[in-house]
Amino acid sequence: MQFECVTSALRRGAVGFVFAFVFATGVSQQITSGAPQLRPLPMPQDRMADSYDIYSQLLPGDEIEWGKVPRSFWLMEDMTKAEPPDSTCETGGMMNPHKAIQAPQARQADFSEVLADFDAHCHDRYLLDASKFHVKLPVRLLDEAARKRFVSHVMGYMPPQNSIMQAPPTPEEFKGAAGMHSFTAVYFNRAHTLAMTEIGMYCGGLCGNWRWVVLERRDAQWRILPWVRMSMVS
Repeated sequence: MQFECVTSALRRGAVGFVFAFVFATGVSQQITSGAPQLRPLPMPQDRMADSYDIYSQLLPGDEIEWGKVPRSFWLMEDMTKAEPPDSTCETGGMMNPHKAIQAPQARQADFSEVLADFDAHCHDRYLLDASKFHVKLPVRLLDEAARKRFVSHVMGYMPPQNSIMQAPPTPEEFKGAAGMHSFTAVYFNRAHTLAMTEIGMYCGGLCGNWRWVVLERRDAQWRILPWVRMSMVS
């Protein structure tokens, strides 16, 4: 099955939200960064339930490309993404949330707690557990070796000139998947009523999308807030 790469962020932009786009012509750096990283840790218990609720809500939705295309399982990196230790949390990274997200004036105090949580933990990587996701399809987690195999098969793909948004075919080893997904840790305010995470999807060649999502807990459900002002597409 052949998919096309059309960003959901662009669709949202058409209905009134204003975005600054980072076009990742050097997307290989986002996917295959060799920068040293901290050893991954088990996800802390006080983050676990809310984090997996948020991940499970975002995967099949419209917050990232290909959320609703046909697939047999979700293909996902087996640990959360993080800034390398030599990167400053307040200013580092192509889509630092201090710049990418703008809370309204009345909510800036709440959101400052979320940013403080990010600043305290932006270098921390957490191991993911496929059994903790609440989604209809199975989740297949990729370790470093499997992730590199996926990327090596799709990274060099160039679409035909008459269909430049065409995504590369899925490698045989990963048939049934539709892109490789990733998350950062989820960062919270102290009351765990406001949260943010970055979701990403890479499908190869010029096909990929990464963006922050901000959510608020209302009536026992996480609801997405329109505060994000930057998205990265390749």
